[in-house]
Amino acid sequence: MNDLPMPPVNLRRSVGVEDPIFFENPHGVLAFGEMVPGEKYERVFDFGCGCGRVARQMLQQNSHIPTRYYGVDLFQPSIDWCRDNLTKVNPNFTFNHVNVYNAQLNPAGVPQAAMPIDERFSLVNAHSVFTHILECNLKFYFSECVRLMEPGANMRATWFLFDKQYFPMMQTFQNCLYINAEDCTNATIYDINFVRSLYKEFGQRIVNVRRPAIRGHQWEIISANETGPDVEFPVVDADFGLARPPASM
Repeated sequence: MNDLPMPPVNLRRSVGVEDPIFFENPHGVLAFGEMVPGEKYERVFDFGCGCGRVARQMLQQNSHIPTRYYGVDLFQPSIDWCRDNLTKVNPNFTFNHVNVYNAQLNPAGVPQAAMPIDERFSLVNAHSVFTHILECNLKFYFSECVRLMEPGANMRATWFLFDKQYFPMMQTFQNCLYINAEDCTNATIYDINFVRSLYKEFGQRIVNVRRPAIRGHQWEIISANETGPDVEFPVVDADFGLARPPASM
């Protein structure tokens, strides 16, 4: 399906990547490649779907197109665009607004808003979401994602990670670094051991990890609601580089 509508540039800018290439799947491969088995795409919950980046890629897959896709986001214009353009292509793809606070995109929202759904999914996706959630709200939203996982489901999430042992001034209850004093949700960088303990606390086994392509950028973590040892995190050998999102809308 190569004739899908493309979100306008202002909506693409709102998710940090303007180039249309990031929204395309020209070869029809699985959206997350070898990181997630094909059968897990049956029922997908997309936490922070933006203007349909992952939805478009899944609609273009040659196989395993979800029979149920449910995306939520805090930016109402993105949800409106997805409903008007992607749901019309495939009614199994639905979208809903969640009234979560964001300084730029939803300043009237609340810090914690439960997911407006009571279903279970075979795959929960949180791409570039926990990279913007404050530590005081993290467990709430992580638990919401876990709640929506059916038995045997996977959760895919991306994180900015650092090693807290290099910051001896940090208290035991401080596990996150921020880069923007005016908007702390601009980027949230979590201690790697804190994140690993978070998964364990909520009954998640880390089954697959992909290191960042740019040193210091997003890690990709796949988990399952099962017991057993976590996989080891690979050594980061990526080059330094830049991956700055637009500074403003």
